[in-house]
Amino acid sequence: MTKRSAFTLIAGLGILGVTPACAVDLTSLDQVIRSLEAQNATLARRIDRFEAIGGAPSLFVAEAASAPTALLVGDGPLTWRGITLFGVLDAGIAWQSHGAPMNAFYPQGLEYGVSKNSNRAGFALGPGGLGYSGIGLKGREEILPGVAAIFAANTNFNPLTGQLSNGPASLVQNNGVPLASQSANGDSRSAGQAFNDYAYLGLSSPVYGELTFGRQRTLTTDDRAAYDPLAGSLAFSLLGYSSSLSSGDSENSRFDEALKYRVNLGPAHIGAIYKFAKPDAGASESNGATYQLSAGFEVSNLSFNAVYSHVSGAVSLSSLSASQLAIYPAGSLAASISDNQAVLLSAKYSYDRFKFFVGYEYYVFSDPSDPILAPFVNYNGYAVSVATNNAYQYHDKVQQLVWAGLRYAFDSRLDLSAGYYHLWQNSYGKVVCNTRSASTCSGTEDAVGVIAQYHFTKRFQLYGGLMVSTVTGGMASGFLYPNSVDPMIGLRYSF
Repeated sequence: MTKRSAFTLIAGLGILGVTPACAVDLTSLDQVIRSLEAQNATLARRIDRFEAIGGAPSLFVAEAASAPTALLVGDGPLTWRGITLFGVLDAGIAWQSHGAPMNAFYPQGLEYGVSKNSNRAGFALGPGGLGYSGIGLKGREEILPGVAAIFAANTNFNPLTGQLSNGPASLVQNNGVPLASQSANGDSRSAGQAFNDYAYLGLSSPVYGELTFGRQRTLTTDDRAAYDPLAGSLAFSLLGYSSSLSSGDSENSRFDEALKYRVNLGPAHIGAIYKFAKPDAGASESNGATYQLSAGFEVSNLSFNAVYSHVSGAVSLSSLSASQLAIYPAGSLAASISDNQAVLLSAKYSYDRFKFFVGYEYYVFSDPSDPILAPFVNYNGYAVSVATNNAYQYHDKVQQLVWAGLRYAFDSRLDLSAGYYHLWQNSYGKVVCNTRSASTCSGTEDAVGVIAQYHFTKRFQLYGGLMVSTVTGGMASGFLYPNSVDPMIGLRYSF
């Protein structure tokens, strides 16, 4: 490198706002540049070898094994031939004032919110404080000018055991078990499938929007994470923990065999998702319409979205009681069938370091217009021996949810968040009541959650927080304890 080139480089640095020391050591500068040129030459030789063997993954694996640190600290995505590998690992330690032992199949792992069987105090390892752990693949390839083919597939699992998320399996494990002896359990659309979160393909255009087909998250599930002050946290947010808030039951958090469309029209955006009924469903699945529609806008720092949902033949699974287990197969489950309608309104606003969130959801459960008769095998592949099609014969069940909260960026590494959630239902049984005597009585559920998140790097963070949840009236019917306090600390790594 000539001295003239060196002075040109120094002048360029000055233009960029980089001021060198007054006494510039040109010899040292020459050494730095030569070192960089040598590294570039080495990289070029590696690329040539990679291309010579057709980009075989064996070379990538060999180099990753010889220099794993360089691979881990890199900030770019793990992409090979347009296919990107991504994932999240999240786990920590929780203390529960009233809880139940961890169940490896239960998607949330622990019952972070108060549940019927919540009764034990103590420490426990807990997965997914901020959200599910999972791994997936996604890809994008331009096939026409401005039009790309896309795909994505993701599966959630328990990072402490490696078990795929499977809510129905957690229910089967607790068939006939007394409440006080049960492990954590609950229904879920994740039922041990290879890709239990989503798996879809489609087309994407910046002008015409995105059209995808396959197993997909519903519009209400998308909004619960986007407009939740605690970002869908499992351990600290009622919205994140209770997937039943997706239009009334957990199994509506995702639609199989669904067509989904979203497009931006200037500051406005619209979306729709439609679930196709199986032509040979017969009595095992409703042939009624199941869809969601959304519309909203983003103007300056304000974002708003509204979603309407209509679900026919929603299935909510539960464990068999001891008396039912004496009659029906041990591996089967009970189910409540309903037609659900819901409206979800969500908004958020940014100001300086603050983000403010509010939301409201109104949903109605009705007896199904197309009853599903037991025994049958539901769309998750589990046998149902007992089916209730008249749970709302006297009155429709109406539940309403409001939430509000904020997020504060204390500095570049520390975020603080807080949220309040209030859920209530009407009295929908034959007799009007507001006590714990029956689940059909009116009642409430309240939860408060707080989180502190410290970002060591873009991908690795430490978090801590707690959720306090309580139930009253009919929503506390059958509960061993009506409240729970669940603090937790954990680590989360994403790639």
